[in-house]
Parts: sequence; structure tokens; C-alpha cells
Amino acid sequence: MQLKFYIVDVFAREKYAGNQLAVFVDLEQKLSVEQMQQMTREINFAESTFITSIEDDGSFRVRIFTTEYEVPFAGHPTLGTTYILAKHLKEKPVDEIVLRLKKGDVPVAISRPNELEESRFTMQQVQPEFGAMYTAETVANAFDIPLDYFDASMPIQDVNTGLPYLIIFLKDLESIGKLKLNPGEVEQFLKQERLFKSNNPRGLTTNLFFVTRETVEEENSYHTRMLVLEDGAMWEDAATGSANGCFLAYLLKHVNPEQSAIVEQGFEMGRKSILHLDGVLHENEYTLKVGGQVVPVSEGMWSI
Repeated sequence: MQLKFYIVDVFAREKYAGNQLAVFVDLEQKLSVEQMQQMTREINFAESTFITSIEDDGSFRVRIFTTEYEVPFAGHPTLGTTYILAKHLKEKPVDEIVLRLKKGDVPVAISRPNELEESRFTMQQVQPEFGAMYTAETVANAFDIPLDYFDASMPIQDVNTGLPYLIIFLKDLESIGKLKLNPGEVEQFLKQERLFKSNNPRGLTTNLFFVTRETVEEENSYHTRMLVLEDGAMWEDAATGSANGCFLAYLLKHVNPEQSAIVEQGFEMGRKSILHLDGVLHENEYTLKVGGQVVPVSEGMWSI
């Protein structure tokens, strides 16, 4: 048995940048959950997606897996999968596709349906949940980060729009570039604060999203890094749509109720990623839009 699969780079303006994604087409639902997990581990990207059905209303059911477990939502998999759906499964160009994910339905707008390689794909994320806040001293001690690395003017808070992140502001590029976290210390803190998958009521591990206002490229608004604890090790993500959705909600809550920003990520990994954030907070209702480009890399048949 064989399945069609595609590889794309998401939040990238050219190949071999942004965040890698494998997209598998399983409309006949031949795969078990265990097989999906095994295939995701085999390809070993941050996430892989599985398109499992076309609904009567034209939406698509999609499942998302990390190398460790299935997740209810993730950003770059949502956009990368939408590109594949628009290019290969839709009969004619459309300006929006809805993905039915475990977290709920996520609409993705396509800015240039007739020129997908030049198009910006923009998802609207669900309403955020704001969790606990922490002092810089607490996080500095827990992760063994020098206290003078932190931007003391900005709060540290857990935010969730499908995947939870701890938003942590640092003062400059030098501070964010020097980060070296010990997985044991991170796991101890997450377990202590009930932010680890085994004791978090969400069943998910809270990831770490570091931000600074100093940028490599002048036209960008923020420089970021996303670090995640998986399989007992710290991993870095090149471009994280879900984290940037949480970050956008954070900015709307703590900085200004209207936001338009360009975020750079992945520079420390040699995978330049650019994400566009647009949001509004009005009468306690959050509009969270995260967008970027998608570049095709490869396609083929996967033997089961």
C-alpha cells in the first residue's frame, strides 16, 4: 500500500528556510493512529499532517502529529496543509479553505489563489486562554538564565490558543542568542507548575517562546525563538504559527489592542522564517491572524 505525500517549507520565502512539514493524503483512512505516529517519527520533522477526509461543505479533516504525540492544533502544519489542499485537492482556485482540526475549525485565507507560491496564507486562531504569570526571577532561577537577560518591563505569561506557550521577553539579540537550557531543569519547572503533559489539565506540555524587540532585519518587529521539551531533550522550532498566535494575543492584552507586526524566527538555526501578525482586541473578543508563505520542496509515494 502506498500514500501520496508532500514536503513543504512554511513561513518561508524560498526553499530550505522556514519550518519543514510533511503532508500525507489518507482520504481512504487506511492508517491507524499508531502508523501516523510512526511515520511522523520516521520523517522526524517537528510535525506531520494527515488529510483524512473531504467534508460535504468543502472543508477537510486533518490530524497533526509531533514526533511525541497528536496535537489539537499547530500553526505551520495548518498553513502548509492548506497550500497542498489548494494546489492538489481543490478543483479550482479558492480564497479560503477550512481545516477541521481537533481544536476546532480553522479557516485559512489565501491572498493570491492563482499564484500560490506568491500567496500569503493566513489563519485565524481561536480565542486565547491566559494562564499563570511568573516573575523574571522565578524563570531565571528555574532555567539558569542570567537575570539581566530579561526585559523587566514585560510580564511573563502562559498563553494557549490550541498549544500552550510561556511568553518570555529578553532584552536584546545577544541575550536570546546565548540561551542554553538544561532539559532536566526545564522539566522540573514544568512539572512543578503543572505545565507538563503528565500533570497539565490540558494534557500538553507548555513550550517556551522567547522574544526580543531587537531584530536582525530592520523591517521586522520582533526576533523570536521557540524551545520545546520533547523526549527528554530541548528542541528548537524554526517557525511556530501557534506560538505566534499566542504571542499576538499577549501583545493585544499587554501592549496595544490593535497589532500589526512582522516576526523573524529560525535565524539561529539557519532557517530564516518570516511571520505576519495582525490582531484586534475588542470587547474582550480577540481576532488573531497569523500568516506567511509556503514553498514546495518535494513529493512522492510513501510505502506502508
